[in-house]
Amino acid sequence: MGNTSLIYNVTISVEPEVHEKWLSWMLEVHLRDMLATGCFLGFRFCELQGTEDAGPTYTVQYELASQEDFAHYEQEFAPSMRDKGQEQFGTKALTFRTTMQVIAQGTLRDQ
Repeated sequence: MGNTSLIYNVTISVEPEVHEKWLSWMLEVHLRDMLATGCFLGFRFCELQGTEDAGPTYTVQYELASQEDFAHYEQEFAPSMRDKGQEQFGTKALTFRTTMQVIAQGTLRDQ
């Protein structure tokens, strides 16, 4: 990840019957729409491992340059983004949202 100070993390548990449709929507529509807001530096989209009993579970970590960018997203874009997902999948894709402050980051090459 780049020079980010804040991560907006969204964890999504998806019902198996909508899994393929949801995954296509995320990759072809939603992630592009999120970046088009101009609030995020980038994202990392991951499938959680070891969640077979709970069904497919994913996390998206959106990189932010500042708290102000997150506040702008929450104020201007979040309600409509959430509504779009709700309209498409209802309770078949449940989300849990958190923000994380980056304390330090590096790579093995930094050692």
